[in-house]
Amino acid sequence: MQRALVIAIAICMAYVAWAGTFTLGGRTAYFDCGTNTWLCSVPAAQFGEDLTVRFYCDSTLHWSDIAINDMPLSADSLVTFAKVGGDKVYPLSAVDTISGDTLHHTICFTYLPILHLQGEFTDDYQVTHVGVSLPDADAEADMFAKVKHRGGTTNLPDRHKRNYHIKFLDADTNKMDRKFFGLRNDNSWILDAGQIDMLRIRNRVCTELWLDMCHKPYYADQEPKALLGVRGDMVEVFLNDQYNGIYALTEAMDRKQLKLVKSEADSAGVTTFHGMLWKTKFSDVITRMSRWYEYDNNNDTWGGIEVKYPDPDEVMPTDFQTLSDAFKFVATSSHADFVEHVGEYFDIPVVMDYWIMINALLAVDNGTKNIYWAVYDQTVDKKLTLAAWDLDCTVGQNWINEPFHNEAIVGPTRHLSGFNQLLLRLHEHNPDSFCIKAVERYRLLRNDLLSADSIYKRFENRVNWLKQCGAVARETARWTQDSDLSGNELDFDAELAYIRNWLDIRMDYLDKGRFAPYIRGDVNRDGIVDIGDVNHTINRMLRAKDYPMWYEDPVRDFVTDISDVNAVINIMLGKK
Repeated sequence: MQRALVIAIAICMAYVAWAGTFTLGGRTAYFDCGTNTWLCSVPAAQFGEDLTVRFYCDSTLHWSDIAINDMPLSADSLVTFAKVGGDKVYPLSAVDTISGDTLHHTICFTYLPILHLQGEFTDDYQVTHVGVSLPDADAEADMFAKVKHRGGTTNLPDRHKRNYHIKFLDADTNKMDRKFFGLRNDNSWILDAGQIDMLRIRNRVCTELWLDMCHKPYYADQEPKALLGVRGDMVEVFLNDQYNGIYALTEAMDRKQLKLVKSEADSAGVTTFHGMLWKTKFSDVITRMSRWYEYDNNNDTWGGIEVKYPDPDEVMPTDFQTLSDAFKFVATSSHADFVEHVGEYFDIPVVMDYWIMINALLAVDNGTKNIYWAVYDQTVDKKLTLAAWDLDCTVGQNWINEPFHNEAIVGPTRHLSGFNQLLLRLHEHNPDSFCIKAVERYRLLRNDLLSADSIYKRFENRVNWLKQCGAVARETARWTQDSDLSGNELDFDAELAYIRNWLDIRMDYLDKGRFAPYIRGDVNRDGIVDIGDVNHTINRMLRAKDYPMWYEDPVRDFVTDISDVNAVINIMLGKK
């Protein structure tokens, strides 16, 4: 009871703190104290047209002598805005009846949804009122929520444009589901700032590409709506009466998104674990699957992995067994065992698509971390699938911007490395012709989803959409040269040009390199079988102390010896 009272007081205080506003056609306008500008969201169809709406100003603003476009208004009258556009501003003046000052503000419009957060947020949830204005909604409703910062390196003390996790509540502080963009109805949503991204939209665009290209998980027959990534769209955010820029409002990655079977507790409180979900947070011998050590089910982490479902705050001890068995298999199995049994532990078609995606986009932060591992129902099948997360360090974007567009890390001819041992061993051992099938899959995708033109259009179309409503100009004015960007200037046109060139070079590089067709006997991967391959095999035989890559091992016995030399010679001579 006392906790509920404290929360209710917090909500009321947050609501009163920024209650002063006005509406245009019933839509709330939000104030940016940094530029003295009011922003209002209206349907996209209104852009380019005259907009006539009712202006209503409540008494909490303490305004008199109000004028818009130099036309005097009452606190409740019609006003016309000519040819609404993203580059249009309309003057507003009023007298503050408390100070006696004459205020000179401007009004502008967007067709993106607007969210306004009020509070001093930390890594712990705080309850507040969230203002939400949706351009196509018939009416607005007050929304309450628990809000906190989220992220790893994006949440360091010196960062400014932060990410937020929002859990919506009703007026009695109970969980309340909300729906945005026609997506799922849920109380848990993420505000992704694109903090270090010079285009702000890489994570959103690349996640959409992933969702379009990836196979369905192995349990799709039971759960056809399961998704291996999150959906969302762009919004504009205000924080404490200050414009905070473009954000992606997205679903959370959780049991509901993946449609995992719920765990259940019996009458004695003993939990039967069915669906499980884990997240790799940082690189570690466990997340790399390079070594294995015992886990502790009384801890919600193991190595660089944390339990996401069942929520360890609700169910403890947890259960790492299924994940541990799969990771131990990768770390400790022999070459022959790995080739024969890896498909029993992992959802190989999804893993293959992930291998293609992170290479195509040069996802420098996704080879060992930012992966969600999931099992649908471990009482039936212990196979793991994966979901992609945090694809912001992609398409030429590093996790820092100093040096800017670092060629050594994110250049388009960078040979991506830093994979977990599952991806490495699949590439090295070629179980069930994994590498050959991956090349075939890549080449199929190159015809449409992975064409340089197709990927570029995703970026260009999204940027143009943000430009037309003025969001790009507002974002640039707010954040250019900020320390989050290592002092670099935000320039959306220049970044698009960089991406255009990057994609052309990258896809050509992969076509001729990692995803070039495999030719039997071409052990040096130069596209032909000749004496160079014989010499390569002899040199490897004389110096190798580890097992060869599968295409360097024509006999497929995981060693390089004279039998491999003879095999290459026979292939070169056209003998079976």
